Amino acid sequence: MGATDFEGTLDPEVAERWWVKVEDVMNLVGCTPENQLMYIVSLFVGNALIWWRSLKRAYESREITWAEFQRPKMYKDKKRMEFLNLVQGDEQTVAEYELRFAALAKYAPEAVATQEDRCYRFEQGLRPEIKRGLAVRIINCKTLVESIVRMEEAVFEDKKK
Repeated sequence: MGATDFEGTLDPEVAERWWVKVEDVMNLVGCTPENQLMYIVSLFVGNALIWWRSLKRAYESREITWAEFQRPKMYKDKKRMEFLNLVQGDEQTVAEYELRFAALAKYAPEAVATQEDRCYRFEQGLRPEIKRGLAVRIINCKTLVESIVRMEEAVFEDKKK
C-alpha cells in the first residue's frame, strides 16, 4: 500500500509512475498540502536526495512550494509537445494509442478542452488507413474509440483470410 523510496532516474516514465503512486498514497492517508512536500522528500534516497539538497541550496532561504516542486516546467513542456505531436505508430493498436493519448492529454488541457476537441485531436493522430475508414465525424470519444477498435478488428480479420 505504501509508497517506496525513490533513488532518482533519468527515465521520465519511471519517475511519473512513482509520482502517481505517491500521490495516490498521500490522497488515501489524507496527507495535507502542507505535509506533501515533506512526505515526498522523506522518500528520497541516493541521487534523488543529492538532487533535492542541491535544489534547496539553489532556492537559498526561500521555501520551495508544492506547486513548484510537483513537476518542473521543462518536464511539463516536453510532455505537452509529446502529446501535441502524438501519432499512432505503425505497429500500435488503437487501444495502445488511446492509452498513450490519455496519459499525455493532461499536459495540454487547452487542446482537449471539449469532447469535440478531444475527438478531433485523437482522430488527427490515427494512422491514415484507419482515419480514412471514419465516414462520419464522431464527437464522443468513447464512441469514437469503440468504432475505431471495431474497424481495426475487422481489418485484422480480413488480413488473416
